[in-house]
Amino acid sequence: MFVLSSDITIGSFHFSGVNEVYIQRSLHSITDTAIIKIPSIGKIITDNKSLPGTIITGKQFSDGDAVTIKLGYNGNLQTEFIGFVKRRNLNMPLEVECEGYSWLLRRNNILQFEKQISIKELLTLATSGINGINIECDIDLSMEKVYMQNRSGFDILNDISKYTDNCLTCFFVQPDTLWCGLLYTAVAQGDDALNIGQANYRLGYNVVKNNSLKERLTENDPVQIQYNTKLSSGDIISQMSDIYPDFVRVQGKVLNTVKDATALKQLANEKAYKLNYSGYEGSINAFLQPYASPGYTAYITDDRYPDGNGSYIIESTEVHFGVNGARRIVELGPQLGFAK
Repeated sequence: MFVLSSDITIGSFHFSGVNEVYIQRSLHSITDTAIIKIPSIGKIITDNKSLPGTIITGKQFSDGDAVTIKLGYNGNLQTEFIGFVKRRNLNMPLEVECEGYSWLLRRNNILQFEKQISIKELLTLATSGINGINIECDIDLSMEKVYMQNRSGFDILNDISKYTDNCLTCFFVQPDTLWCGLLYTAVAQGDDALNIGQANYRLGYNVVKNNSLKERLTENDPVQIQYNTKLSSGDIISQMSDIYPDFVRVQGKVLNTVKDATALKQLANEKAYKLNYSGYEGSINAFLQPYASPGYTAYITDDRYPDGNGSYIIESTEVHFGVNGARRIVELGPQLGFAK
């Protein structure tokens, strides 16, 4: 028998009972969010003794308080979220809105300016002065004309997608670890670049619903990507993706922050992999365990369609936990090694 278990800490308060928890994470966003619903009125227990009288729960927390959420079955808990209180909605039950380490990035004002800066240096700059954030960056891409002065670290990191036409993936691969790189290029070649874990799902066995899954093939609508940049001399550098020779259309864009031809080629191929991959679109509705988060690989076994068996990158997760049970909604993406 599986009994739901929770262990939640907000500020200096620790409790195990909760009405509902909702957690959302994605590898397409640096923002992890959580909503905790708890009774509006409660009692304080110290040394296993209940203090007299009741308290207004919402007055016990403050915006910015540290939050840790651990969930599981039968006392076997997994840390699902680490972050901070964003706001409290004084409803019944009380709703505590939480945000991951991006909450600190929003409050980290950057004053310096750099004429030329690499992606790793940009990540370091955006997180400067914040304790506890680790950086993992697997690409040494240099950029110019990056608008960073008098902006928050959150805004600077969000602009990485704009500067690179959404080619670079930047997200918190762990609650306190910021990762940035060419994720789809690695997945296409069969490389589990993140190497943070794997969850095994057998459709019809430990998956509640999978009817939203749709198969996606590289030959559905092959696209070639062309990126251009203009140098200070007036010369134009142009690079095109070369991974799908039988393309049916060309998609182009000017990336004036990237001045290196090799980097343009890397970005063009990354975009082509991102738009033309074999894998799944859609999500599966699974139980709370096995644990999985964005960047995990999901090994899918389908007795009905064994040709689809294999490892797929997990793009996002939603965790629903509460009095009505617990579910993990897992969005799947490309299959590892789809370009081989």
